[in-house]
Amino acid sequence: MQRYALPDLRFLPIGRRDAGEKEQNLWWSGSGVRVKLACKRLDVEATSTAADHAQWLGVLVDGAPITRLPLVQGTHPYTLLAGLDDHFSHEITILRDTQPSYDEAGPVVLNAVLTDGTPEAPAARPLLIEFIGDSLTVGEGTMGPYGGEEWRMLFVSHMPAFPTLVAEEIKADKRVVALGGWGAARSWDNQPESRIGRIYNQLCAVTPGGDVPAPTDERPADAVVINLGTNDSSALAKVAPDELPLVRAELRARAVELMETVRARYPQAVILWAYGLCGHAVEDILQGAVEDMRQNGDKNAHYLSLSDAKSLGSRMHPSRDAHRQAAKEITDELKKLLKME
Repeated sequence: MQRYALPDLRFLPIGRRDAGEKEQNLWWSGSGVRVKLACKRLDVEATSTAADHAQWLGVLVDGAPITRLPLVQGTHPYTLLAGLDDHFSHEITILRDTQPSYDEAGPVVLNAVLTDGTPEAPAARPLLIEFIGDSLTVGEGTMGPYGGEEWRMLFVSHMPAFPTLVAEEIKADKRVVALGGWGAARSWDNQPESRIGRIYNQLCAVTPGGDVPAPTDERPADAVVINLGTNDSSALAKVAPDELPLVRAELRARAVELMETVRARYPQAVILWAYGLCGHAVEDILQGAVEDMRQNGDKNAHYLSLSDAKSLGSRMHPSRDAHRQAAKEITDELKKLLKME
């Protein structure tokens, strides 16, 4: 078994990261590395600082989810794959399968991989899609039994969530900025500070060490899919009737503000606000925000109404079947907008 320290040019980084980082830090859901490899066994040395929640790694082989395992606090070796036929080469993705949590002292770190094969650099995919969202984007509820209610990373998995499915279907690279409970304007419990736009231009402000500017030299996104509004809807339900018009106007303004922030970062990207899946209570507000963008001259901002989830998984969140349906709807729309058909 040969040890390969990360970052290494034979591995393709996935997700937001500071180019000056000496380690392969996994800040957000879905961040990690991709490698082309023929081997019998693949291990990883990883560091987790989470004191309460176990963070999880996921492994995809040629785009198919194969392995999911929890990390314990500290630096330890983990076996990801074993018993493979080393006559066959595969594209292997190692990713952070769960979102940042409040009990972390820093990001999950991939220090090295160990394998009996020889890693090769995979080709970058022709497109990059960025996903901005909440618990739906990180995949809360896609793992675990129906009725499982504990807020544990056990029940959060990004591998079956719609961003992973969309990226694999389109054969695109992907980047994620998403936190469960957060909104475009307010969180599920009506906290105006818990809005994604407030931290979007930072590397990963919710994790110690990540409250620095996001890298300006990262690869530009070809499309940005925003799935926010579900938590804003919950916040609106908590607002006094006389305050409702003001808070509705705030949501529309914050949605425009977020899209303008994205546009400043990616002048040429398709922006697709895809909302639904868990109801359409604020759809008119979000459609209005997209229309405001278009009226102001941004004809590359678009809105997609997603179908309601027909089944639930754990945490009363959409099931894997519901994510597959959402992924199909988003994929079909992106193919049209990106002129892939």
